[in-house]
Amino acid sequence: MKKAFCIFLVAFCSCTQNVEKPDNLISQEKMTQLLADIYIHQQSSYMNGVGGEPLDYARVNAHLLNEQGVNIEDFEKSYEYYLLHPDLYESILLGIREELESQLPQEERSKRENLRKETEKSVKK
Repeated sequence: MKKAFCIFLVAFCSCTQNVEKPDNLISQEKMTQLLADIYIHQQSSYMNGVGGEPLDYARVNAHLLNEQGVNIEDFEKSYEYYLLHPDLYESILLGIREELESQLPQEERSKRENLRKETEKSVKK
C-alpha cells in the first residue's frame, strides 16, 4: 500500500510540474480560434468521411496551423502550457464553446444557453 501511494505521489507531482512559458506562446485568443477551427474541421471531416477512407487528422491539423501561420512546435508547447494552467485552459475552452455555439442557429443557441443556466442554478443549490 505504501509503495502504491509513493508511485501515485510521484506520478501526480510529475504531472503537475510547472511548465515555463514558451518563448513563442500563442495568445489565448489565437489558441481559442485555432482549436475551434480544428474541432469544426475534424467534426465535418468525420461526418463526411463516415464509411470512407479514414482521414489523417495530424496532417489536417498541420495544414490548418500552417494556413494560420502557426508553427506546429509553437502550437504544441503553447497547448501544453495552457493545459497545465487550468484557469487559462478553462478560459480557452469557454471561448471555444462560445465560438462553436455562435455558428448554431439562434433557436439552438437559445436552448443551450437556457440549459446551461438551469444547470448552473441546480449546481449552486
